[in-house]
Amino acid sequence: MSIIKFNPQEWDRITAFLDAVPDIGAMDADTLKQYRRETEQTIRDLDALEPGSQTSEAYELWADLHEDLEDVLDEILDCLEDLGQA
Repeated sequence: MSIIKFNPQEWDRITAFLDAVPDIGAMDADTLKQYRRETEQTIRDLDALEPGSQTSEAYELWADLHEDLEDVLDEILDCLEDLGQA
């Protein structure tokens, strides 16, 4: 198993993404689809940073960020479904 070195700059970028989440409910279908792609990429980026130890503080922070991103993605998918674009 390889160990991924903790990179606070990457975590800061993901935190900044979450801090800047726009009003998803006000987006049109095309904007939602683009934001979905960006959110899914951010989740993949975060997955690549998963700490090796699930009992570490870093893992708890990672899990919280992951859950927040999944919540954003769920909201996007709900809005797309409401628009008949799912």
